[in-house]
Amino acid sequence: MEEIDNFWEEIKFEVGSLGKTYGDISERKTLIGSGNREADILFIGDDPDLYQNEDLKVAPSSSGEFLIKLCDIEGITPDDYYITTLAKKDCKFSEFMEEEREQLKELLNLQIALVKPKIIVVLGSEVAETLLDRDVKLGEERGNILEWIGGIKLLITYDVNFVKKSRNEAGKKSRAALEFWNDLKILKQELNKIDG
Repeated sequence: MEEIDNFWEEIKFEVGSLGKTYGDISERKTLIGSGNREADILFIGDDPDLYQNEDLKVAPSSSGEFLIKLCDIEGITPDDYYITTLAKKDCKFSEFMEEEREQLKELLNLQIALVKPKIIVVLGSEVAETLLDRDVKLGEERGNILEWIGGIKLLITYDVNFVKKSRNEAGKKSRAALEFWNDLKILKQELNKIDG
């Protein structure tokens, strides 16, 4: 267990050292993830508002609060998931230089190996393209379960902030909100298969 904790600290240290060569990105808060580090589900997004600390603390009216509420309604409990982002800082992945994005990908792979999820929920096309290392047509691939490295299943869906904005603008019947809700139902079905 101590060895695993050391790897988590290494991720935090490495992320903290990124962005030192430019702008205020190095001053941004390091947020490597939040939730159960031994969860069956790993949510990966590119939205710094998905969590504020490692204990699933979220800001009121944030995309993180929206995601957690929807998971609660669907019966996906905090014990079932861990949430992380590509950037692992209070910024977007695209704000890093290419070399640092490559380092962040390596750190994400280490994080995936540590969590050992059965299912990764890919929140948005940026995350999907980063994990799959190819172009992703979200409209065509969203809602499908893909087999990934080591037998891990991937579920590609929308970025939570996009869904939240769509719902706020178009109401509960917004297409993105309904499709995202359906994706969470698919996730729950997959989780039930695991829990058997």
